[in-house]
Amino acid sequence: MLWQQFQIQQRVIGALMIREVVTLYGRSSLGPGWLIVEPLTFALPVLVLWHFVRAPFEHGLPLMPMLWSGYMPILLFRHIGGRMLHLIRHNAQLMYHRKVTVIDIAIARCGIEIIQNYAATIFLFILFHFLGLLDVPHNFPMLILGYLFMTWWCVAAGLILAGLSERTEWVEKIWQPYSYTYMFFSGFFFMADWLPANLRQVALLQPSLQAYEMLRAGLLGNTIKTHYDIPYTCFVLGSLTLLGLWTLRDSRRFVGLA
Repeated sequence: MLWQQFQIQQRVIGALMIREVVTLYGRSSLGPGWLIVEPLTFALPVLVLWHFVRAPFEHGLPLMPMLWSGYMPILLFRHIGGRMLHLIRHNAQLMYHRKVTVIDIAIARCGIEIIQNYAATIFLFILFHFLGLLDVPHNFPMLILGYLFMTWWCVAAGLILAGLSERTEWVEKIWQPYSYTYMFFSGFFFMADWLPANLRQVALLQPSLQAYEMLRAGLLGNTIKTHYDIPYTCFVLGSLTLLGLWTLRDSRRFVGLA
């Protein structure tokens, strides 16, 4: 019975993802091809521009690995957050289908953004490696783990945004400036080891910086000193995920669907 229910919800999520793709990109021209092209239109010009206007090294580290490992997670955070705002309000008509749940819609929306981001990230890595700007990762499993933790952080934050945005319009107003200032303290522009010891301890409370440290440990290996705590990151992200699910639990009544 449980397996049958799982299969049903799996089909529901698959149908919702197809619906999202058709709604976003239509059936003409590139259609689903925009899944890869759209994030590239954000990332490629920015990374190339920074490559030419900034020094080739930051604190003795090559610039492009810092940019590539930093900017793609920023895009994932912004895009998931933006897509999860007013999740229920924008999909109220789907709530009348007995098999469709709020969590199904959330998984479908996050899934589309994750697929887009991963495809663009891999494409850019291959491109920059071919151009000699990125080397083969020193520790590939750690690189994967870091990106998975970063994805978990983005999804957990998205769930919280989805739940809170149905309660008050202030969430949407605050999200816009926050999503841009986030890059300056998330860990995109710096390594934890560059910070004074007391500030480092505070900065490492952020799941994003923990994930960035893992990403860069996997990418650059022993050429850099990194600081991360995997059990701590799991605990924080697990707690944030539960908080996000709790905020979604009764959000339907805030849009008159209870």
